[in-house]
Amino acid sequence: MQNSGWKQERLAIIVFIILASITGAVSGLWSWSFLLWLVIYFAWKISEFKSFYDWYMRGASKKNLPAYHGIFETISCKVISNKNRIKEAQNRNKHLLQQFVTTAQALPFATLLLNSRFEIQWVNLMAQEILNISDADMNGKIDNIIREPAFIELLSTGIEDQEIKLNLNSDNSKSIQLRLIQINKDRFLMVAWDISAQEALQKSRKAFVANASHELRTPLTVISGYLEMMQSSDHVNEDWSVAIDQAKDQATRMAKIIDDMLKLSKIEHNRAIQSKNDEIPMPELINGLFNDIKNGPNSGKHIMEAEINSALWLKGDSSEITSICLNLIHNATIHTPDGTRIKIKWFIQNEEAHFYVIDNGPGIDAKHIPHLTERFYRVDNSKVQNQQSTGLGLAIVKHICIKHGARFEVESTQGQGTTFKVIFPAHRSKIVR
Repeated sequence: MQNSGWKQERLAIIVFIILASITGAVSGLWSWSFLLWLVIYFAWKISEFKSFYDWYMRGASKKNLPAYHGIFETISCKVISNKNRIKEAQNRNKHLLQQFVTTAQALPFATLLLNSRFEIQWVNLMAQEILNISDADMNGKIDNIIREPAFIELLSTGIEDQEIKLNLNSDNSKSIQLRLIQINKDRFLMVAWDISAQEALQKSRKAFVANASHELRTPLTVISGYLEMMQSSDHVNEDWSVAIDQAKDQATRMAKIIDDMLKLSKIEHNRAIQSKNDEIPMPELINGLFNDIKNGPNSGKHIMEAEINSALWLKGDSSEITSICLNLIHNATIHTPDGTRIKIKWFIQNEEAHFYVIDNGPGIDAKHIPHLTERFYRVDNSKVQNQQSTGLGLAIVKHICIKHGARFEVESTQGQGTTFKVIFPAHRSKIVR
């Protein structure tokens, strides 16, 4: 169409030149003849431009399209074509918007659309129930409704995607988890959901574990005390000594299980809380644990090696990261036979911090690997060295990894060894020169 318009325009110019030539030949006034027909051509095009302008300003209706020639005909057709495409796009967007609104209204979360000044542009029905925000609050600033300091700080930081927990009632009886997502420079999506029931359940579980552990610890302390007295007594014959020693070992193991249950319960309870961001000197931490276990009574005759990036630190909860490293290294020593080579690696790859514990022991059957992080799951309960295990170590590792946004992976081939991997996200790694 565009080429056709230019062809018509060129044809009209040729016709005007021919007419000017004929007029010049007849009158003998060539210059005046060309000037006259040039003025006529420009007057014609100005008239077409005026018609096009009036038609366009009236809405560019297809029904009232003036009779054009050449380039203005092409432009008019292009305007109508673009207008039709825009209308189709608006209809599609309207349909998509209606689908979004219908979906957002069905969500069990409070969903709000905010502008760049954090003024409310749209809310769903759940916003009334969870945040006490209704249509009457439209165009009001969200920080005038939610005045929690942590939320005000979240808005001021300008972070594109962050999640926090808030206690809305004065008695802290209502807890919500809130996420703010930046869609573009002018729009934010805020999603909030009520976690009061989950918090109450977690507190109840924590209280139960704490009370049960306390009730178990008291009689266990008495039993262990009497067993220690009997072990040190000269009046116990040799036949009873073996039984007393085994009973004392089991009492010690039960005490370790209680400690691990309390630790796991605490990690699960605090998992929704943002993890600490201590700057942990990992080379020093890993070297300390490596030397303690290597020289400890449980290391046996293992061949232990370490390959540690001395400049790589980590941001996180120091005590929990220590628990990850200790559990994985300790597991490698108690679940592999003497003579096994155990290698600890700490390095950075693709900006992510990697902690590996690698052994060339007997390996783990593939059917067991998905269950290793389950509570009290052990591959083979008949092995003597497994008596040193509480069955909770890898469950603790898994929950700490979830809290820190890390990935926990296990790779193993029977007869070739096992590799336990913890991969921390890039924002937690830090290079210290």
